[in-house]
Amino acid sequence: MTLLYLVTESDSDAVFYTLCAKKLTGSVYDPVPMKNRKGDGVGAVKEQLRRALRMAKAAAGSSQAVAFIAAIDNDRAPHDEHGAHEAGDETGRRKGTGLERQKLNKAERDYPKRLEWMTKALEEELRPDRTKWPMPVAVAVAVEMLESWIVRSLREHPPQPMPHFSKADSERARNYYAPSNPPPQWKDLAAEEHAKSGCTSKGDFYQHVVNRLDADALAQRSLSFRMFKEWLDDWPRATATA
Repeated sequence: MTLLYLVTESDSDAVFYTLCAKKLTGSVYDPVPMKNRKGDGVGAVKEQLRRALRMAKAAAGSSQAVAFIAAIDNDRAPHDEHGAHEAGDETGRRKGTGLERQKLNKAERDYPKRLEWMTKALEEELRPDRTKWPMPVAVAVAVEMLESWIVRSLREHPPQPMPHFSKADSERARNYYAPSNPPPQWKDLAAEEHAKSGCTSKGDFYQHVVNRLDADALAQRSLSFRMFKEWLDDWPRATATA
C-alpha cells in the first residue's frame, strides 16, 4: 500500500484529502498525517512542510511507494479564484450581488499568495524539475477553506451572499458585516449539510461527501479545487493495492 504523507491543518482535514486522493486516483493509501503550524506564520509552515518532505523522500528512497499532499486553507489571502468575483468597492463591500463580497480589501491583497510559497517550498526541497520528483505530490489551497469545497460539492449553486469566514459568530465576520448580522459562513453551512446527512462523526460525513463527489462539476464551480484536482490527475492510476 502507498504511504500518503499529508501536511494539513487538522487530522480531520487529512481524512478528507486521503478520501479525495483515493476517489480521484482509484488507489488505496496508508495516511501519515502531520499538522502544519499555521498559527506560527509562514516560516513555521514551510519548515514543517520541509520536514515532512524529507521523511517522505527517505521512505521513497527505501523503495516504499509514497505520495504527498500539502494543504492549507486560503483564508482570504490572494488567489486567482478571487478574480472572477472582484466587483465590490475598495473595502470589498457588497454592491449588488453576493459574489461581489469575494473581493479582498487592501490589507488582504498584501498577504503572500499561499499557493505560490507552498509550491516554491516544494521545488526548493525536491528540485524545480517536477518530472524528477521521487513521489507524486499534490497541493491544496481551498478558497477560503476546506468547508467551501464541501458545501459547493453538495450544492449546485453557491450560497448567496458568498461567505468569507469560518463562522458567523466570529469577531471577524461580525466586524465585516456590521451593522448587519452575518449570514451563515462556511463552517455553519457545512454543519447544516452534516446534520442533513445523518452522519454521526466528521469522518463518516467526509466519506458521505466524497462518495457523492462529482470532481469535474466541483472543478467548474471552484478554481481552487480544480487546481488541486490537476495535481491528482497527474498521479498514477490505481497503482496501490489494499
